[in-house]
Amino acid sequence: MRKLRPLPAVLFFALLVCVAVIPACTTGTSTDPGKPFVAFISNNGFEFWTIAERGTEAAAQKYDVRVEFKKPSGGGTSEEQRRFMEDLMTKGVKAIAISPNDAENQVSFFKGVNEKIPLLTVDSDVPDPSVRRCYLGTDNVAAGRAVGKILKQTLPQGGKIMIFVGKLDVQNAVERRKGVVTELAGGEDKCKAELEQMTNGKYPVKFGNYELIDTRTDGGSDAVCREKVDDALVKYPNLNCMIGLWAYNPPAMLAGVKAAKDRRGKVVLIGFDENEETLQGIRDGDIVATVVQDPYNFGYQAVRIMAALARGDDSPLKDKDMNAQKQLFVKHRIVNKDGKTGPLLEGEQIEAVDPFAAKLKELKGK
Repeated sequence: MRKLRPLPAVLFFALLVCVAVIPACTTGTSTDPGKPFVAFISNNGFEFWTIAERGTEAAAQKYDVRVEFKKPSGGGTSEEQRRFMEDLMTKGVKAIAISPNDAENQVSFFKGVNEKIPLLTVDSDVPDPSVRRCYLGTDNVAAGRAVGKILKQTLPQGGKIMIFVGKLDVQNAVERRKGVVTELAGGEDKCKAELEQMTNGKYPVKFGNYELIDTRTDGGSDAVCREKVDDALVKYPNLNCMIGLWAYNPPAMLAGVKAAKDRRGKVVLIGFDENEETLQGIRDGDIVATVVQDPYNFGYQAVRIMAALARGDDSPLKDKDMNAQKQLFVKHRIVNKDGKTGPLLEGEQIEAVDPFAAKLKELKGK
C-alpha cells in the first residue's frame, strides 16, 4: 500500500499564511456562485476536526472552490449526518467528503448519494468501498499496531489491559482495536479465534502475554468515558494499561488515574490524537505516547480531490499513491516525550511532544 506524501515544507507554510487570513466560517469560504460547491462532514464536534477545517479552507483558496464544513453536535449521529447531506444536496453541492458514523448501516444511503455526486470517506471508511469514490485518511490497522508496539516496549512482560472508545459501529474504531490486539498477539494469523471472541464481546480475551479485560464504549461522551474509567480502576486493581482510541479518551483516562492517586504511575496510558490534555500528560510523564493522524491534510487533500471531481476530472482517483481499493493513506506518527525510538518502534515516524505541539498551535491559529 502506498502512503500519501506530506505537503512540501514551502507549500505547507504558505498554506499556514493563507489560513491565518481566512475567518472561520460554517457557511463556506466563498459565496461566489460561479465556483464549484463542495462540503466536508465530520463525525463529531471535537477539536480534532478544527484542524481539518483549516485544511479545507486553505485548499478552497488553492483550488478555487466554495467549501462548507459541517460538524455534528457532541458525539455525532448518523441521522444528523444524513440531514446535513440532504440539505447540502438541496443546495446544489457538487461533492461531499464525510467521516461516517454507523458506516455499516449507511451503506445503502451512501450508494444513493454517490450515484448522484462524488462521495469520499475520510478518517473512517465504509465496509463496501463501491459506495464511495475513495477513502482518504489513516491506515487505522497500522496505527493500531503502532499502539501495540508502544505497549510491548513499555510492558514487555505482558499484563491486563482495557480499551476505551466512543463507538464500535465506526470503522476506524474497529480497525484500530484490531491493529492493537493483533500486534500484541504477534499477527492476525495467531489470534483468529481470539478476534472472533472479542468481536462477540466475550471477555477477557488473551492476546499473547496480554489480557484484554474489556472494551468500553461511551457513545462519544467524555463524561461517560470518565465514569467508565473510574469504574474500571475500582473494579480491576491489577489493571496494567488503558488505551484510548479516540481523541477525548486519553484525557478521561488521565483524569481518572490522577483522581485515584494510588494508581498514578502504575497504569500505563496510551492514546490516539493530539488533544492538548493528552500532550500535557506526555510532558508530565503520565501518558507514554499518542498515535496521531494528520487532520489538516485530511481536509486539504479531500478538497483537492473534490475540486477536481466537481469539474469532471477524475485524475486524482488514478494517482499513483491511490491503491487498488481506492484508498489514499496519510501516514500516522507517534508523539512521545523526547522523540526517541526503540527496537520495537523502528520504522515508525516519532516526534517529540514540544516541537509537535508548537506546529499544532500554528495550525489552530493560537
